Amino acid sequence: MDKMTAELVEAAMVAPDDRKEPALRLLRGEQHANGKGVEPYDTLRGIGKTLNLHPATLWRWKIPGHDLGGRRRFILSEVCVYLKSAEFLTRVADLKAARRAKFQTQGVV
Repeated sequence: MDKMTAELVEAAMVAPDDRKEPALRLLRGEQHANGKGVEPYDTLRGIGKTLNLHPATLWRWKIPGHDLGGRRRFILSEVCVYLKSAEFLTRVADLKAARRAKFQTQGVV
C-alpha cells in the first residue's frame, strides 16, 4: 500500500461518521467540498472580489492557480486553504520583512 492510500485509510478510520459520506462523494467526484458540485474556476479579479482583496495583493501572495488555455484561473476553496497554510504565513512574514527593510533604508521609519 502506498503512503497516500495508507493516509486515506487512516483518515477514514478516525473520521466521525457524519463526515465519511460527504468525503466519499467528494473522492468519487460526485460533489465538491462546498456541497454544490464541481467548483468553478474564477479569475484573479473574481477571487479578489469574493475575498474583498485587491487582485494585485493576491498576485503578490502567489495564490495557487491553474493554467487553462493560456489564462490563469483559480478555485476559491484552494485559495482559502492556501491562505490558512504555513507556507502562506511564511510568505507574508517575508513580504513584511522586505517592506520594513525597504522603508528603513529610505529613512521613512
